[in-house]
Amino acid sequence: MGEDARDPNTTRLWQIACGAGLVGLGTGYAFWDVIEAGGGMGWVGWLIIVMLGIIAYSISFYFGHRFLEDSLDQYIVSDTFSKKHDWIDLETETRESGDAKVDAWVAHYKFIRIMFAMGLLPLIACIYLFFFAV
Repeated sequence: MGEDARDPNTTRLWQIACGAGLVGLGTGYAFWDVIEAGGGMGWVGWLIIVMLGIIAYSISFYFGHRFLEDSLDQYIVSDTFSKKHDWIDLETETRESGDAKVDAWVAHYKFIRIMFAMGLLPLIACIYLFFFAV
């Protein structure tokens, strides 16, 4: 670790996770109000609502961490985009900290980064279809 290496503040990380969870639930409720309240789309509508809630959570946690904490990036070694069986895959390599709690937060952050990267394009497509498609 370099000079600016510091231990993650787990209290602040919990606060960021809870705040991002509220944003995700709020997004899910907002889209439930739009999609399901007017007659619904069945299981497809629920799938869309859950996925938009997860994407909103990942975006909120990612930017909340970047602006308020920014201590887990020191454990990320590399990101690699690769093509596997006609799919694009993002592989993130991390290093261990030696503390099981910090390693759990690093694993959560790694998952959030992947959700953020892979969820951004569907989110943009949904916004386009919702507001601009006729």
